Amino acid sequence: MRPARPLIAGTAALVSGLAASAEPPVYEANAFLLFDLEARLSAGVDLADADGDGDLDVFLANGRHWAQPDLVYFNIGNGRLATARPLGTEYGPSYIVRAGDVDGDGDVDAVVVRDSVPAQVFLNDGEATFTLAGDIPESDGPARNALLRDLTGNGTPDLVTVQRRGGVRLFEGNGDGSFAAPLVMPGELTGSTGVAAADFNRDGRTDLVIACRDGGQSVILFNMGEDDWVDAPISGSAGDHRQAVAGDFNRDGHADIVLGSTSGVSTLLLGDGGGNFMPGVSVGEAGRTVLSLAAADLDGDGDLDLVEGADEQSNRIYINDGRARFSAITLPDTRDNTYSIALGDMNGDGLTDLVFANSSAANVVMLAQPAGE
Repeated sequence: MRPARPLIAGTAALVSGLAASAEPPVYEANAFLLFDLEARLSAGVDLADADGDGDLDVFLANGRHWAQPDLVYFNIGNGRLATARPLGTEYGPSYIVRAGDVDGDGDVDAVVVRDSVPAQVFLNDGEATFTLAGDIPESDGPARNALLRDLTGNGTPDLVTVQRRGGVRLFEGNGDGSFAAPLVMPGELTGSTGVAAADFNRDGRTDLVIACRDGGQSVILFNMGEDDWVDAPISGSAGDHRQAVAGDFNRDGHADIVLGSTSGVSTLLLGDGGGNFMPGVSVGEAGRTVLSLAAADLDGDGDLDLVEGADEQSNRIYINDGRARFSAITLPDTRDNTYSIALGDMNGDGLTDLVFANSSAANVVMLAQPAGE
């Protein structure tokens, strides 16, 4: 049976100043944890163990609309990125890089999704040298986001590309580093710029939520299997939603959605496990331009917190009190157009660190410190 359209009803209020259920960590700036100091219009960042040494390295997409080098930075174990190598030898306008094993040889490869020119696959030789394997056919267009994940159940990562003009395309992975011809997703998908994945109706298949700008409605794409997808516009979501994240924010066992708006106020939609959604709270502050969002349990209390990247304003974290209500904490100076956020333990201490890709300044690794230290 095809899912019903997601239901959105009621209004939500801006939330601030609520006490979290655990002490959040402290994040500090450190000049030795800056990287890509030339400010090459960084737009995308991803974390993975590129060299197999057990720590997280940083994959960086540069350029946005202009040709710049894409790089992999190597972590020496404490979060410091002391060395780097280019992905390939040719520069391009890049928005997103996604790391994953696309050829099934056990090491981490990279897919770079570009603006107006085709996405490219870079294969790891096992020694963390990345070589261009080829373009992905029919992937050119004004891409703004991407997802690398097994959506078809074939055991191989598939690629989803999100284009601001041109909609959403799914490229099934072949398992050898190449991708099949694209499946064009249904729906209007006007101004598509954000994507997140979860099983929203608990049928065992991974669905997608697409955040849309330019007055378009954000959309849930329900995965029906066998290359059949159903689009369900999210009522009341028309506007300028740049990013989306998905996860269980109120700990009821169902996947929820946060839509990040360039207005500064993000919208939390609480899922019922059947593909329907009701509004939770609004998160943020009017007048801040939200460019990027990410979610993880920052304070170790078992629920998802939010990290917000802004335009020309300091970035923030929002600590969840366990009931999907949030307290805002402004981070030390990390401003300058944070286009992308990646979260992970960069120094092996068990805490979640923050990695910001800034489009107008050096990029930043911010290590978490336990509260009170």
